[in-house]
Amino acid sequence: MFGIVWLAVKLKLAQLPQGSCWLSVYGVALLTGIGFTMSLFIGSLAFERGAFDELAATRVGVLAGSLLAATAGYLVLRHAINRKSKTPPKPVKEKGKP
Repeated sequence: MFGIVWLAVKLKLAQLPQGSCWLSVYGVALLTGIGFTMSLFIGSLAFERGAFDELAATRVGVLAGSLLAATAGYLVLRHAINRKSKTPPKPVKEKGKP
């Protein structure tokens, strides 16, 4: 997700929302890992094949990946918010004025 957003901004197809930074985009990109790993988890529930030990290990791995994505996303977003509150806001340029 981060790569797609970066490319869209660089190609001027999109712009970052006012008040956001690249670090916050990265934090949100980490949080998308939760949805990805949960889709793998649901897929493993729907298509049960193989030994029980393998399925259990797969599910534990998927849940651990989701927990890791949630923790990393939270920490990065928390850092982005703390960093933003310590820096003074940039003046907004009006269109047509240098």
